[in-house]
Amino acid sequence: MNYQRILLGGLLGGVVFNAFSMVINIVGLGARYEILQKQDVFRVEPRLPFLPLWLLMIFAVSVGLVWLYAAARKQLGPGPKTAIMVGLAVGLIAGLPHPMAGYAWSYQGGFVSLMQAIEFIAGCTLATVAGGWLYKE
Repeated sequence: MNYQRILLGGLLGGVVFNAFSMVINIVGLGARYEILQKQDVFRVEPRLPFLPLWLLMIFAVSVGLVWLYAAARKQLGPGPKTAIMVGLAVGLIAGLPHPMAGYAWSYQGGFVSLMQAIEFIAGCTLATVAGGWLYKE
């Protein structure tokens, strides 16, 4: 595996994933988050420096996704089909339990949970496709 290209692809994937995440959370959920903050469902201020940590975590996830894509290429072949399969698999595995639990146990509502699931599933897929586009053996 070409670890320099994994890192480079992961950085590109992280930019794509973070941009998509910001669109979902600012455009799609921003007004709803404000309402939920006023109702004390969500905190107004985070317990930790959320934004820089979130950005770094998404970059780390994206590097991992490109690493998985690089490993899967040998079995499934290189290209966007493999990247989509890897991104969707990880997105579904990692992106469904938390929003489902949030819907079941919190007052955040079904729309927030749905958007969080879409954010992670589509974000993983987009990051893997973008990072896989840069990856070369």
